[in-house]
Amino acid sequence: MKTRIHFAPNYFYNPTHPITIALIGVGGTGSLMLARLARIDYALQQIGHPGLHVMAYDSDRVEANNVGRQLYTLSDLGEYKVVNAVSKVNTAFGLQWEGIPMNALPDGEDIRANIIITCVDNARFRTQLARSLEFPHKGSEYRTLFYWLDIGNSRDKGQFVLGTLFDEERKMEREDFEMVDKLKNIIDFFPDLDAHDTPNLQGEGCAYSDKLNEQSLFINDVLVAHASDCLFRLLYHKQIQKHGAFVNLESGKVNSINV
Repeated sequence: MKTRIHFAPNYFYNPTHPITIALIGVGGTGSLMLARLARIDYALQQIGHPGLHVMAYDSDRVEANNVGRQLYTLSDLGEYKVVNAVSKVNTAFGLQWEGIPMNALPDGEDIRANIIITCVDNARFRTQLARSLEFPHKGSEYRTLFYWLDIGNSRDKGQFVLGTLFDEERKMEREDFEMVDKLKNIIDFFPDLDAHDTPNLQGEGCAYSDKLNEQSLFINDVLVAHASDCLFRLLYHKQIQKHGAFVNLESGKVNSINV
């Protein structure tokens, strides 16, 4: 059987500007992902790549039960999460990334980036976003949509899925591998995702102890590590053989999703 490989779109091979990323949500997963994106940006620039430009969206403020579980401290209480998190990254790495203290619109009108990364606990937002992405926007290269990376989790389990939003005519006949252009997104895998918007799965407690009972302390870290590695491989090597994974901390298993 031939090895299946997905190759990045043509533009990614010689970008004329930083790859633009819309990061939606900077809570338990998104705040960690933001820090990883800064590391990816720095690594790419060391090889002459223009790097990344991130626009992060979140309307929430830092609360006491976020400290320790998310990338915030006691001194951050009351501040907008996205402004606080992006300011830290900008200061540490000398960047000019944007922290927008509002929620991204689920119809996608305000999302104009090469890669969308959703780190939200709202399944309905994902389904609405998926509908708006059926006919992705095309325009200036820095505003053209190419990928949607979604990361989601429950208590001890979670998944990340990188789906394609572009359609290029590419033909490559090789005997040693099979070229795969289209990658399924999270809605392709879970058409009934709205059913996951329940207190049993999303949690409803407010106290710190409630949050620990509802969600493992490190499920977000594990998912972000795998998702950011997948993204880095795509941007650095311009090809991937896996475009997602299902993670179960309780069993210690990671089941990859082949392209």
